Amino acid sequence: MKIVYIAKSLAPIGGLERVLSDKMNYLVTKDYDVTLVTYEQGKHPFAFHLDDRIHHYDLHVVFFALHRYGFLKRVLLQQYYRILFKKRLQKLITETKPDVIITTTYSMIVVDKIANLRTSAFKIIESHVAYHVMRKQDSYRPNTILHYIARFIDQFTIKAVGKFDLLVTLTKSDAEEWSKHISRMAVIPNPITKYPETVTHSQDTKCRIICAGRLDGQKGFDMLIDAFALIADQCPQWHIDIFGSGEEKEKLMYQIKANGLFGRIVINNPTDDIYHEYSSSDFFVLSSRFEGFGLVLAEAMSCAIPCVSFNCPYGPEEIITDTVDGLLAKACEVKDLADKMLWMIKHEEERKKMGIRAREKARRYQMDTVMRQWTTLLESVK
Repeated sequence: MKIVYIAKSLAPIGGLERVLSDKMNYLVTKDYDVTLVTYEQGKHPFAFHLDDRIHHYDLHVVFFALHRYGFLKRVLLQQYYRILFKKRLQKLITETKPDVIITTTYSMIVVDKIANLRTSAFKIIESHVAYHVMRKQDSYRPNTILHYIARFIDQFTIKAVGKFDLLVTLTKSDAEEWSKHISRMAVIPNPITKYPETVTHSQDTKCRIICAGRLDGQKGFDMLIDAFALIADQCPQWHIDIFGSGEEKEKLMYQIKANGLFGRIVINNPTDDIYHEYSSSDFFVLSSRFEGFGLVLAEAMSCAIPCVSFNCPYGPEEIITDTVDGLLAKACEVKDLADKMLWMIKHEEERKKMGIRAREKARRYQMDTVMRQWTTLLESVK
């Protein structure tokens, strides 16, 4: 079976890039013919290893470069780029004749062009961005010009997604939102890159909390800092290590210093061995305002450490069973997050038991388990 994946780029170090790389690498080991088509990769290296058997083509349609132009030229060039994208992609699809085409909701700028390709291939779109985040009209005040423009774009986008043969969501909650508009759906979670065969933890508490993710507004590290500031005096030996990079690093560093937490909260560069960092910690905290899934939760749990997470849309409540293998705080409520973190700090024995149960729960996200769902789906469309 020939499968074509279409993605903007696999250059950034992020969850989507890692998951797509893992999926494609898995499929080629099962004798699927896999092609990756990017359109903004250019000469940038892939963030994660790709099997040499994966074919790669870049269409070189650089939408990201449009920001350098004025509004009118940007609008006109965007339409030209969309036409160019469709022309180059159509030529490639005609030549390769795939059985299945897969893209994600990260490619919304060209989703209609992919949906309308002239091909007999079965077209799948994966929702990696929660439905409510994809909708732009809610970002503007009702009854304003921008609200109506965004509403029109939302309707156009939803109609384009509806033209795919199947929408695959990562969570049941996201599927429920999309079901108001689309009936052909499946729910398949993201797989974790690896499930450690063994986990060795020291019996001594490390007094270390770990967090990981992009340093941007979505990940809510500003709320994490505020939450820890509320309890820091009650747990003077404890500290937080954040692993990530992004546009808000300086802002977050200033917030850490302003709260008198310099040295207690440390922002580290992204690491190639995050599993080692999980295993060297007592528990993980996810402070996101929203998620597509929350893969870091399952990763941390696989290393036998429990998680404290905002119950944000979507993912945490489907990964964590509250008070059993982790704790869920009310979405974006800093005081509740602080209370849950303090409980985890003060209840060492319960925390360790939660970690054992968390590791067992994480088995459902092992690569083979999740990818069997994908191969069953792919074989069903023959």
